[in-house]
Amino acid sequence: MFSFIKKIDRQDKQALFTCFFAFFCNGTLSLMMGSVMPDLKAAYSLSDTTSGLFISAHSAGNLIAGLISGLVPLWLGQKRSIFTLSALAFIGYLMMTIAGWPAWLFLAFLLVGFGRGSVTNFSNRMVNQLSGGSPAASNLLHSSFALGAILTPLVFLALRNSFSWQVGLGYVILLGCVSLFNMSRMQLKNDRPSPADKKNSTLVFLKNPSFLILAAMMFCYLCSEYAINGWLVTYIQNKENLLADLAATGSDAVSYSQTMASLLWVVMLVGRLICAMLSSKVSQKIMMMVSSFGVAIFYALMLTSTTMPMVTFSVAGLGLCMAGICPMIYSDAAIFTNAYPMATSLILGIGSAGAILMPTIVGSLAEAYGFTGGMSAILVTVLLLVVFAVLNVAVKTRKPVVQ
Repeated sequence: MFSFIKKIDRQDKQALFTCFFAFFCNGTLSLMMGSVMPDLKAAYSLSDTTSGLFISAHSAGNLIAGLISGLVPLWLGQKRSIFTLSALAFIGYLMMTIAGWPAWLFLAFLLVGFGRGSVTNFSNRMVNQLSGGSPAASNLLHSSFALGAILTPLVFLALRNSFSWQVGLGYVILLGCVSLFNMSRMQLKNDRPSPADKKNSTLVFLKNPSFLILAAMMFCYLCSEYAINGWLVTYIQNKENLLADLAATGSDAVSYSQTMASLLWVVMLVGRLICAMLSSKVSQKIMMMVSSFGVAIFYALMLTSTTMPMVTFSVAGLGLCMAGICPMIYSDAAIFTNAYPMATSLILGIGSAGAILMPTIVGSLAEAYGFTGGMSAILVTVLLLVVFAVLNVAVKTRKPVVQ
C-alpha cells in the first residue's frame, strides 16, 4: 500500500505529506460549516434562507476555485499560489468570529469555498504527479479528508462546551497555520510552469472520450455524495415508518440520525484504506464499477428500509461502496492531469457543479413530494454513475498527445 512512497526522494515525500495534511484540514473545513452554523444563526440572528445562501456561497467559491486555480501558478508559481489561495479559507473562518453582517459572512463563506477548492485541485494534481497516478496514494489522500471530517464535530463540540464557539473555530484556524507553515517549506521541482507552454492552459483533452467519461463520473458521484451528506440527517428524521420503529425501540431520532451521519464517514475512511490496499491487486476501473453497483444497491435499500437495523446496514454499505470512487476517478485521470494542469481544474469544476445542483433539487422536490420523494432523485445520478463506470471499463483509454 505504501510502495509508492519508497520510489520518491525526500523532497517529494515532504510535498506529499504536506498535501495529506492539507487534505486533512480540508475535511475539517468542510464539516465545520455544519457544526458551527447553529451558533452563527443564534449569535447573529440569521434566518434559514440567509444561512442557506452562505452554504451556496461556499459551493460557488469551491466551483470558481476549481476552474481558475489551475491557471494561477502560471503567474505566481505553484508554491506561492497554493499558499495564498489556501490561506483564504482560514481567513474566512476568522472573519466569522469577528462580525455577523450578512455581506461580511457571505464573503467569509465564499473565501472558505475558494480556499478549499484550491487545495483540492493542488493536492490531487500534486499527489498524482508525485506517485505516478497511484490509486493507493489517491485513496490515502482522501482518507486524510475523511479523518478530518470525523474528528471535527467532536473537537468543536468539546471546545464549544468548554469555552465558546469562537474557540471551536480557532481549532480550524490553528490547523490552517500549521498547514501554511508546511506549504512554505515545500520544495517543488517544477514550481513555475511556463505561460508560453500551451499544454499548461489548453483544453484539448476535452476531445478525449476517456476524459469525458471520467468527468461525467465525477459529476454524478459528487451530485450523490453532497446530496446524501447534506440531507441524510433530515431524511432520517422525517421518515415516518422509521420514526415509528425508533419510537417502538425507545431510540431518539435526532441522536440516531447524527450517528448515521458519523457512521457514513467512519465507514468511508475504512473503505478508502481497503481500496488503497487492494489497488495493487485489482484494476481501479473494475473497483469503481463494482463500487458503483454497490452504491446503487445500498442506496435503493436505504430508501426502502423502514427499520433501524436495515437503515444502519444500508448506510454502512453505502459508505463502504462510496469510499473509493472519488479518489480513484482522480487517480484514473492521472494520464490527463499529469499532462494538462487544466484537466484537474475541469474535473473538479464539473464535479462541483453537481455538488451545487443536486442538493438544491432534493430540497425542492422534498417540499413538493416529501423527503422520500426528494431523496429518490439521487437514485437517478447513482444509476448514471453505474452507466459511466461500465463505459469507463468498456471504452479503451486513449492516452493524450502532449502538444
